[in-house]
Amino acid sequence: MATKPILTKTQDEDVLEVFLYPKCCYTMNPDSITETLLNEEINNFNEIIQKYTKDYIWHRDSLVLYPKTKQALLIDQMIQGSSATQESSIVPYIYASLHFDEDVGDEWFVVFLVFTLTELFNGLIARLVDSDGEFLLIETANYLPSWAEPETCQDRVYIYDGRVHVVQDKRIPIIDRLKRISENAQNYQMSNDVQGTIKKRIGVYPDEIEKRKHKARAFLPEKAAYIFSQEPGLISAAIRMIVHSDSLERKVCRAMKYFPPEQRVMTNVMMTKCLYAMASHCRYTGDPRTGWNFPPATNPKYNAYILGIKIACGLEMLVARANQQLQKNDSASSIDSDQYQQWTKYYRCLEASGYFTGTLEGSKEREKLIASAKEYLMSHPLSATSVSKKDDAVALKILEAWKNAKTEDNETQDESSLSPPDDDSWLNVDPAQLEAMLGQHWGTTGKNSNKEPSNLKDKIKTFLNKSSNIEGVKFSGGESLNDDDDNDEHQDIEDGKIDFDPDVFDNTLRDILDLVVPGGDGEFDGSSEGSLGGEEDDEQGGEMDKYMKLLDSQLGIELVKNDKNSIESNLLESMEEEAGGAGPAGNIIGGPIRRLMHLQLQSPTTVPPDLQS
Repeated sequence: MATKPILTKTQDEDVLEVFLYPKCCYTMNPDSITETLLNEEINNFNEIIQKYTKDYIWHRDSLVLYPKTKQALLIDQMIQGSSATQESSIVPYIYASLHFDEDVGDEWFVVFLVFTLTELFNGLIARLVDSDGEFLLIETANYLPSWAEPETCQDRVYIYDGRVHVVQDKRIPIIDRLKRISENAQNYQMSNDVQGTIKKRIGVYPDEIEKRKHKARAFLPEKAAYIFSQEPGLISAAIRMIVHSDSLERKVCRAMKYFPPEQRVMTNVMMTKCLYAMASHCRYTGDPRTGWNFPPATNPKYNAYILGIKIACGLEMLVARANQQLQKNDSASSIDSDQYQQWTKYYRCLEASGYFTGTLEGSKEREKLIASAKEYLMSHPLSATSVSKKDDAVALKILEAWKNAKTEDNETQDESSLSPPDDDSWLNVDPAQLEAMLGQHWGTTGKNSNKEPSNLKDKIKTFLNKSSNIEGVKFSGGESLNDDDDNDEHQDIEDGKIDFDPDVFDNTLRDILDLVVPGGDGEFDGSSEGSLGGEEDDEQGGEMDKYMKLLDSQLGIELVKNDKNSIESNLLESMEEEAGGAGPAGNIIGGPIRRLMHLQLQSPTTVPPDLQS
């Protein structure tokens, strides 16, 4: 079983990248793949996707597909300053990047969508990679073959016809990989266990779309309530803004210029459970100087008032950000300051490639080419720099919605006519429920379903009773060792394994603590060494035996004079002072015994409960 992570990481954390290769991308000449052709494919994909995303609440980014022609990829490469890639190895594709941040459900929802698309569209091949790398293989690590190492799987994991495929040979160009998978998918398809694990993970969709939602009540400023009635998905940006903001950003909430607290209405708001949990645990309750009022915590309306304050403050900061962004721009069509560095690189690349050949500085022809290049740069976001642009776009969208809000025409809904909020008891999870959820998600099945020890003491016993080879202890559940079976013993020796006998270990430890010479009295009598020599050797051996016995008797007399437990007590005292670390006493008896003795020497009050017998 391969458990090493597959490391092909994106440039940002908590971001999913999607690469879609329609059949035309690897069967036609890459130079003939135009944006028009790719946009036709995107429209076909969106018809399927929109059936699931229509009422979906994204945590941060929505799924937006972009065409990536060969020419566009070459330009991206130049702007990013990456190493040159041979043009013959560039394959056009359709691209999307999505930040899921705290809600990993967005990531797996996109996985579900991609798998669905590959099942419905003939020849469509996809790649998915996130900030952890080839996360599909990480998810199925328990069932990967031994050859599935990072160097053999990096950038070579594909989805075709709703199943996971891996092309092992890294020497095969990407266009050939796509062709081989399309023509002989069975040669690269992963095992049924791998496929089943992924299917189980995404099998909760589309039912999960409704299950992940949470309906709450919020006492909101009128304009805020109007915005959410028109654009329910903007609730994500408002909650994430207030949760992730700092005291400096919250200064604009003192005045509440755009969403004042004077005129508020009670309304229903729909969000995801993740967003509701984030908002509930946010401690910010508005600036006391602003004029927010709310009932005591015992009042049933308390949660609605506090939630409304948090959402309104989040919207306030977003609108303030959008206004600041507009002030930085010279005009609506100009490239903002964040894109200036990109534009400079892009402009130099265009000059070097001969894009402006035949035009003069300041001429209408040149200005027209520059405008066309700027438009292209603004409409083709790069994965490494599109994050801030997306956030700014959401802020501008909220600002536009605020400008268009007409509260005088908005009829105030009677609070009694509102639907009741959803039960939020799911926020409170006791240890038993948490253990059950973790076991359900991470529990092993099938060949890896061996029962693990429940506490540390049992784990140590299990570890000590395991057999080891040169690679370390191997836990092979279900196998039993028969000490009386000579064949098994011989086989263990041939395999290079070492059996651990706890009884021998215990006796040896007692001998060391009691300072007893192993073997007892008379061990040296009749030694085989003496039988090999002549009479002179026998006489010398006899003299040596007498000398050793004399030393033993004198040592015994000295030991009687002292406390019979002094040596043992001194050794134990030294072990306690060393606290399981390195030291003279520990070095005498060895590291493993030292650590085990340290656990045994601790008082019952300091020993962890799972180590106490």
